[in-house]
Amino acid sequence: MPKLKHILIVVAVILTFGMAWKFFKRVKDTEKLKLGDTSLKAAKKLESFNDLKDIFINGFRMKGYIEIRNFSGKDYTLNQLSLDCYSPKSQKLVAEQTNILPGSIVLKNSQVTNIPLEYNVDLLNSLSLFKESEVIPADATVWQVVSKPATYWSEINLKKLKVKLIGFIQAEGITLSVNEDYLLL
Repeated sequence: MPKLKHILIVVAVILTFGMAWKFFKRVKDTEKLKLGDTSLKAAKKLESFNDLKDIFINGFRMKGYIEIRNFSGKDYTLNQLSLDCYSPKSQKLVAEQTNILPGSIVLKNSQVTNIPLEYNVDLLNSLSLFKESEVIPADATVWQVVSKPATYWSEINLKKLKVKLIGFIQAEGITLSVNEDYLLL
């Protein structure tokens, strides 16, 4: 009987070390998955006042991608992606991700994978985003800009338009947090 107890204890210790080793390798591989570049642009170029007016009337769409770099020697399957756009200062939700990811995205070992992103920003959120990003002059209201375009066109700076991407990417139990400011133009 005492030999059976010793054997069971040894087996339990070996199993515990095996599970601890798998957990350690997973934590170690977390360091090998990195976020790369993010590209997020308005679907329609913002080059003229008419483009700006169209956004104020209809809202706008943003398209792009986020890179995930897999430096490990193992392929990972992407389980979940949740990235939302927030205003840069007040962090108010501006747009939620609208595209549904295709079946399964595999993050190949030693490669960079681009994951597509799409957002629709409605009228109210686009107005608050333009105001908070200081695209529209601080002393002007949106109505003043739309009703008197010639007065404000020289003061509108579309290059200041930015959003904050907040969310996470999960691949086989490894979670990468995302919290970054991003200029749209």
